Amino acid sequence: MRRLTGVLARRDRTQRFIDSSDFAKHPERCTYRGTTFVGSTRAYALDVAADDGDTERLYLDAATALPVRIAYDDDDGTTTVDLSDWRSIGGRRFPFRSVTSDGDHAFDLTQTTTSISLDVPIAPEVFSPFVARTIDMSGSATIALDWNEGHLYAPVTIAGHRYLFLIDTGAQDIVLDAHVAAQLDLHPEGAIEASGATRTGGLRVARLAELDVGAGRMHDLVVSTIDLATSTRGAFRIDGILGYPFFAQALVRIDIANRSMTFGPPGSFAVAGDRLPLTLDRSFPETDLRIPGAAPAPFIIDTGNSDEVLLYKPFVDRHAGIVPYAVANDNNYGIGGRTRSYRSTLEQIELGSTPIYHADTNVMLASRGAFADRVDAGNVGLGVLKNFVMTFDYANDALYLEHGADFDDGRLRV
Repeated sequence: MRRLTGVLARRDRTQRFIDSSDFAKHPERCTYRGTTFVGSTRAYALDVAADDGDTERLYLDAATALPVRIAYDDDDGTTTVDLSDWRSIGGRRFPFRSVTSDGDHAFDLTQTTTSISLDVPIAPEVFSPFVARTIDMSGSATIALDWNEGHLYAPVTIAGHRYLFLIDTGAQDIVLDAHVAAQLDLHPEGAIEASGATRTGGLRVARLAELDVGAGRMHDLVVSTIDLATSTRGAFRIDGILGYPFFAQALVRIDIANRSMTFGPPGSFAVAGDRLPLTLDRSFPETDLRIPGAAPAPFIIDTGNSDEVLLYKPFVDRHAGIVPYAVANDNNYGIGGRTRSYRSTLEQIELGSTPIYHADTNVMLASRGAFADRVDAGNVGLGVLKNFVMTFDYANDALYLEHGADFDDGRLRV
């Protein structure tokens, strides 16, 4: 459970504005964009933005004035929601069919409504406050981490089997390699699109009763499964990925210099250091960082990235000259395979009160996938983060940074 504060909160405000029809009472928040066709339906296009909400494009059937499509910028492209099969229930109109698409139609999500009941009492327990899950352990504990080729790994136990999982704050889920799912006799379901270095299929979901990290136990998980070696073209031959659900259930302190991780239920140990506010709407930690020549922009704090800084193409395109251009000569790997980039230098980026100068930077050239994200400017990886002791406090939307034993004071001088 989490409170939305970022892009999903802004999107939700506008969608509520549209769903309630309040947009029709506030023409000052609508901009007419002309007539077009949605399929064979002639439609009026309006840009609509609620107060403190993102702009979404609404398409109204020219004959009925009913919405036939809502479109908004999402991740690496435009997402559309097509509405149809409108029916009257109790004097009100409802769409009984919606199709959500990001353009890869093999992964379209179709929702069909079978019935609607109005003015029927709802059981009080439906609105009982949610209780956030926390990791099951009596207090905090410290475990040793493995360091391999610029990545951090934690020992994980599932059903008596020991595995090594990549510690990846940039992952929105806990991911099991296909061979682990088979060994555990799980039965993955579905066909889901994964967004990594590129968009790719092959992602499925499964239920997992328990997963242990040191003395901590996580219960009743829905995990993702994929053939990690194949999907990354051999870049990652690992057992799994420890992503958002672990950090959401625990207070986590990572000391890279000493190859250790201390964790426990939220509030189980004192935090220290420079506080950076986090936005967790999209199930990874985003924080606004400052680069000279640009307004503060959201970056992902990504422990699964071994580089110093990645900049995404949409941000670089909007800020010409933010880094020197170079010929594309590098590859970056992740789920979906590889994507091209060029190496450059970012003169300065500020992590809270700490400026980092001359950061080695990969400018990503992907037009699809996580590295083409339109919301974030880029991400900060272990190449920079290894200078700090990091405490991830998702329960309080915060990251704390202390200078670590390997902190390079030379990085503070121009």
